[in-house]
Amino acid sequence: MQRLSILLVEDDPGDAGLIKYTLKYEDQETTLDWVSSLSELADYLQQAPLLPDVILLDLSLPDSSGIATVQACKRLAAGTPIVVLTGYDDAHFALEVLEMGAQDYLVKGSIDADSLKRTIRYAISRAKLEQRLVLSEERMAAAIEGGKLGVWDWLFDRNEFVFSDRWLATVGFKSDSPDLPANAEAWIERIHPEERQHFELAVERYLSGELPNYQCEFRILHRDGHWVWLFESGHVTERDAQGNPIRMVGVQQDISERKAMEERLIHLAMHDELTGLLNRRSFMNIADREYGRVKRQADYCVGMLMLDLDRFKSVNDTYGHAAGDEVLKRFSHVVTEQLRENDVFARLGGEEFAVLLPHTERDGVEKAAEKLRAAVESLNIDLDETLTIKVTTSIGATMMHPDDDRPDGGLARADSALYNAKNSGRNRVCVNVNSA
Repeated sequence: MQRLSILLVEDDPGDAGLIKYTLKYEDQETTLDWVSSLSELADYLQQAPLLPDVILLDLSLPDSSGIATVQACKRLAAGTPIVVLTGYDDAHFALEVLEMGAQDYLVKGSIDADSLKRTIRYAISRAKLEQRLVLSEERMAAAIEGGKLGVWDWLFDRNEFVFSDRWLATVGFKSDSPDLPANAEAWIERIHPEERQHFELAVERYLSGELPNYQCEFRILHRDGHWVWLFESGHVTERDAQGNPIRMVGVQQDISERKAMEERLIHLAMHDELTGLLNRRSFMNIADREYGRVKRQADYCVGMLMLDLDRFKSVNDTYGHAAGDEVLKRFSHVVTEQLRENDVFARLGGEEFAVLLPHTERDGVEKAAEKLRAAVESLNIDLDETLTIKVTTSIGATMMHPDDDRPDGGLARADSALYNAKNSGRNRVCVNVNSA
């Protein structure tokens, strides 16, 4: 297995020691170098023969603090994945950090070996996707500049499009196809309904002089029935005496691959990589919206569940991490099967999961929790042809209250109920509906 190179930028020796200790038992061979300021980081990068695989970056350094630290690190180590280490578990601050170019963040005080390993792996994966996306966009720009893409002419006075063979091939047609759309309106009708108005507005704003050129991304119906993402750029080359457009020319590129990559990045940012469930950040965003409804509507009820796999550490210790991963995936699958379509299920981290139950009163919440507990208890997990293991789950249940400290109050109450379930013998449901 290839050695993983990690660079820690941290001025607190105590925090640096904790990171070193956490990585001590990492199953992948790693090297950890430590610097304590941005100036030391700059010196390190100048002398190092290779960039590190990932940088763990504290935001509060002797020569920099806050978001500026991320920006400076990006300039010094362009292309290297950055995981920010922060003392604040704040969604808005975390979003700002990610928008400035960090790949992920970890909250100090709650970092364990599994979360650190998972976050580093995710940051490297996301950085690679981002680099591919940037490369794709640069290639697209170069192709458009050189005019080597599909070419189109829009003849307004004849209500007609004229396309190059390459343009037509992108959407499955040839110039002699018998079902070739007959006029401009017929082609525009093939644009996806969700983007058609966007396309028409982009053309209108350009023709009216509001925009210097026409550019638009939209889906168009391929001849065989699937949707193709296109990017188009064009300009008017001929107008009549009154200034009305007669001819508009442009180029087109199939950007379906780039759009798929963008969707993959969005998915990675919102979901847990192992189970495919929503991650903590996504769960809290949805919970925050549900809390708003509870606050506004007196008769609106939302239940919250916290689930924890009982004795999961012993599964990892006895059967290995691969078996542990399989248990997490099977657990996620069986719980998902028991939930309604509008219920929200997420992995918060490790073996902790959470469920939101919209439009559900207390009795329904308790029944749903017991249904999940029983489904997990009856689950048989075949690790191979000769080994089958069973797991159980403890569940803490509560209701969202309008006087909660946003969704965090309900989650803390469910967590307290989960603690009671664990201490009462595990494999059971405990309920705590008292508001703070």
